[in-house]
Amino acid sequence: MVAITKARTIVLACALLVGILGTCPETAYAARKAFRHFQGAAPIPRPPYTDYASMARWLTHMNDWGVIATTSAQTGLPWTNSVDLSDGPVCNSTGRLFFYLTTMDETASDALKNPLVSFTVTEASVGPGGCGQTDAEDPTCAKLTVLGSLAPVPPSEASYAVDLLASRHPAIKSWPANHGFKPYELTIQSLNLLDFYGGMKHVQVDDYFSADLTC
Repeated sequence: MVAITKARTIVLACALLVGILGTCPETAYAARKAFRHFQGAAPIPRPPYTDYASMARWLTHMNDWGVIATTSAQTGLPWTNSVDLSDGPVCNSTGRLFFYLTTMDETASDALKNPLVSFTVTEASVGPGGCGQTDAEDPTCAKLTVLGSLAPVPPSEASYAVDLLASRHPAIKSWPANHGFKPYELTIQSLNLLDFYGGMKHVQVDDYFSADLTC
């Protein structure tokens, strides 16, 4: 209750400052942090918003789903879809982005014709607290858009990829075999992060894979 009261007090103070100054980024962030503390912490602590590479890795690891966009093979227009994601078991992040897809769905069939995609994850969907009472579009509610190439995992790594996926999504083990589900990987070309006021940050791919996440 103390945490909730503190969060509400900070929000009211922020509203007053917004009325006077027009902005209140630090206060808004503090309010969300207080609310999230009450809700419970994530298994891996949220990195500082200034540590862009670690924040990007944290977002891809802590999310078990996201939204992917392909170019529709039928219309040529953007096509978005929610898809399961795994980069490894919780607290054992690889940074690699794996999906379990079937060409019965547009995402995989589109990617086979044009593999260039974008994929977005957001802190708002990280449990249990998400972004608390902060709006999902607020810059302090972190979000990451990954650009790259989506393709089936080579046979030599298929079993490994399925194991990583099943560690976060055990239900896939019972999905119909005749639907042709296969593991796919998004080969990362660009990482675009917004986790605070001041505009999007571009994270180097090497820095992303070098980031250390510990529970």
